[in-house]
Amino acid sequence: MLRGLLVAAPVLLLPAVAAAADPYKVKLVPFKLEAKLEGAFEPPALTEVRLDPKRWSQFVVETAVPHGTRVGKGDVLIAVETDKIDEQIRDLEMGSRLADLAHGLLEREVQLLEKSTPLQLEQARRSQRIAAEDLKRYEEKEAQQAAAFNDMQLKFSEFSRENSEEELEQLEKMYEQDDLTEESEEIVLKRARFEAAAARFFEKLARDGHERNVAFDLPRRLESVRRASQAATLDLERAEATLPVALDRAKLELEKSTNDRRKAVENLAELKADRKRMPITAPADGIVYYGRWRNGKWSDAESAAGKLRPGGQLDPRETVITIVSPGKLAVRSGVPEKDLARVPVDAPARVVPKAFPDTRLKAKVRSVSAVPVGTGRFDAVLDLVAEDPRLVAGMEAEIRVIAEQKAEALAIPKKGVFTEDLDDDQRFVYVVAAGKEPVKRTVAVGRSNDELTEITAGLTVGEEILLEKPLAAKPAEPAKANEPAKAAEAAKPAEGAKPPETAAAAKAEVPTPEPTKQAAPPAAAAPANGTTK
Repeated sequence: MLRGLLVAAPVLLLPAVAAAADPYKVKLVPFKLEAKLEGAFEPPALTEVRLDPKRWSQFVVETAVPHGTRVGKGDVLIAVETDKIDEQIRDLEMGSRLADLAHGLLEREVQLLEKSTPLQLEQARRSQRIAAEDLKRYEEKEAQQAAAFNDMQLKFSEFSRENSEEELEQLEKMYEQDDLTEESEEIVLKRARFEAAAARFFEKLARDGHERNVAFDLPRRLESVRRASQAATLDLERAEATLPVALDRAKLELEKSTNDRRKAVENLAELKADRKRMPITAPADGIVYYGRWRNGKWSDAESAAGKLRPGGQLDPRETVITIVSPGKLAVRSGVPEKDLARVPVDAPARVVPKAFPDTRLKAKVRSVSAVPVGTGRFDAVLDLVAEDPRLVAGMEAEIRVIAEQKAEALAIPKKGVFTEDLDDDQRFVYVVAAGKEPVKRTVAVGRSNDELTEITAGLTVGEEILLEKPLAAKPAEPAKANEPAKAAEAAKPAEGAKPPETAAAAKAEVPTPEPTKQAAPPAAAAPANGTTK
């Protein structure tokens, strides 16, 4: 009896080696392929209010319309201080008039230089030529003539003195011999003596002048002529070097003045254009939103509110207000890359506003960006089928885009589909049947959602599969009288089998407790050492 019990125990427990969990019965189930997204309601049209000044950069707020105000086109949105820009416009206008006067003087100066420069150059060349001719003539002739004239003057003075003295001497001798009256004699002698004295004096002066001319005047005259020639040459070089440059410089200054005046006129015109934009008015009808609409969300609203307070400083080219035009809202959402295939264009969707969770709105995908708008994220826009007056731009919503939906599809839980360790493309399931070992079967799969995978080939309705891999079969240890529990655990019957009936059938096939032979149970293969001693 004991031997029969020891043999029957492994027969009852062996079928359970391959089955580790309850099987799943394959059936037709509703199958839906959808993407769960987050999004925000987007206005149909919006207009950003930006300063975009051409020249002015100091925008100090005096007043601004409150956030959420409904405005019409042309209504004042932001009033800014204008005292400084008005003052600068007046300064530029005054500077422009002064620049016009200075420019006129430059034009006149250039005209005069264009006329005078050739004349001055010609005069310098003429002066240099005359000085050179004077020097050449003086060195060749006039220097010798001056020296000769100087000598002749001295000789003439000497001759005059000698002649006067001889004449006086002859008169004195003559009057000593003749019988002339005393009075006539005195007159003639007096004149002669005076002329002799004058001749001696002039001779002395002539000699002194001769010495001076030889020592100083003639050399100095030669030096002066040479220096005049050198100075004329330098003046000519200077004139040729500077006068054309001065003319070119004046022309450049005139050109620069023309360019500066053009810039000043442009700056003044741009500044006046900036002034005309003050105060800042609404470009369209709509509702005032502080900040900027970017990628489905309002951004910089708090920063804009701080700048729009009285005394706040606005940055040029910064969007501080957006005008939202009335009309049907759309929904903008960021699509994760993993869900991109589940968000095709024209796919239906369901939108649930977070503010009104009981509201269900139908929508359809209008567009999906062809390239990412961020790391692993694409941009999608959905159109609402119907409007809801409670909704406003910027409200958030939960979105479900239905890419595919079937009322009945042969689909199984995703965890029931396995892949080969060495081939990820090979898919299989474990099919079980009552009283049989699980069978590994290759299947073809379709699309998958978060829970189910569609089976396109390899399974039929009604079959049962395992949702977990079965335990690997291990050789059974020799059963012992005191280890019936271990033997039972090693041979746990598979799901769907009937262990009591199988055990009874096995027992019926063994009329006597023969330890050397044992029939294998139908639900599991007998271990190699299934017999016990």
